[in-house]
Amino acid sequence: MKKISLPALKRKLWIIFSAYIRKRDKGRCFTCSKIRLRSRKYHAGHFLPKKVSGLELYFHEDNVHGQCAGCNLAWQGHQYIYGKKLGEEKCEELFSLIGKGNWSAQDYLDKIELYKKKYESICMRRVQKRV
Repeated sequence: MKKISLPALKRKLWIIFSAYIRKRDKGRCFTCSKIRLRSRKYHAGHFLPKKVSGLELYFHEDNVHGQCAGCNLAWQGHQYIYGKKLGEEKCEELFSLIGKGNWSAQDYLDKIELYKKKYESICMRRVQKRV
């Protein structure tokens, strides 16, 4: 079996994790509440920026929500509004996790499987509702 690098595993996890977040949030921007159904204009945006928060928050479901491209990119996440919607207690919890998380290849693989299952579960629930 070919060994996959940690950056490649991180990218693979981000693809499935962000797809799950966008599906979970049903195309609605967390910060401005607009509905964005086209995938290029609908992102998985972070409350605490992924560049400084560490792996634990990079892939934390409470730190990442669906956001329109305007809020996520042009307004740099609208962090103030994002924080108000999360609430003080949740914000404090997330801030306490900054810098935590040093993952092995197996940790990434486990998370990839977890989010594949969560994504498939959402898709199946929506199909069952239509039937």
